[in-house]
Amino acid sequence: MPETASYQRYRSRIEYLEQHLQLVDLALTKLFQTTRPQRHQPVTFLQALNVTSNRYGRLQHPVNHTPRLTNFSRAQNINHALVSLYRYFAEYLRGILGEIYETDPKLVVGKAPQSLQFHEIVDLGTYEAVVERMVTTVFRKLENERSTTKLLDKILAHTGVNLPAAKKDAALPYLEMRHLVIHNHGKADQKFVAQYGQQFQLAVDQSLPGTFRTAAEAIRKVTDLLHEVDRQLIAQSTVQARA
Repeated sequence: MPETASYQRYRSRIEYLEQHLQLVDLALTKLFQTTRPQRHQPVTFLQALNVTSNRYGRLQHPVNHTPRLTNFSRAQNINHALVSLYRYFAEYLRGILGEIYETDPKLVVGKAPQSLQFHEIVDLGTYEAVVERMVTTVFRKLENERSTTKLLDKILAHTGVNLPAAKKDAALPYLEMRHLVIHNHGKADQKFVAQYGQQFQLAVDQSLPGTFRTAAEAIRKVTDLLHEVDRQLIAQSTVQARA
């Protein structure tokens, strides 16, 4: 299926993210299984693994602490995936804004009008640099609204894209999780609970679900959303597909 350059870049990022997510999850599962037979013995985590290196000073715990160690790292792995996923989502939107500019510049600069001073144009030096500045400035102004829904809607305004509500609704809670990971210690706040508490069985101040399934579902649903965005943009000839 035809794809834009921005989506191809996003898809590559996601493939590496999934690889990392799966590798860490597999390693932690193997660690848990390997140390289980020695869980009641007076040995450290490293001794149970037959590791003598001095590189791992933070792992000098009794082997019966293994569940705590692995559970913490699993949660960190999921948090990393959610934050990275949002970054790649935003990177796609920034990239697709640039691709829209190539087809219809006014459709981009009209989203957040701002004039460049003569000296700024001179300093930038080339037309390509001027375009880069304009697209970046527009994206930052839209992003500053701190609303994922508004960011997506404004970038797609007047492009002819009509996203199914179900696809947006499926992806948005996972994108909002990134905000909670960064700004609320990975715990649900009142706003998230009001919107998605029932879906994830969460109350205020409860930790977000830190399971492999959560990250996998997040990746799948956000990718499904952006795939639909990309497909419709190409179908509307708002952007060009890369061969």
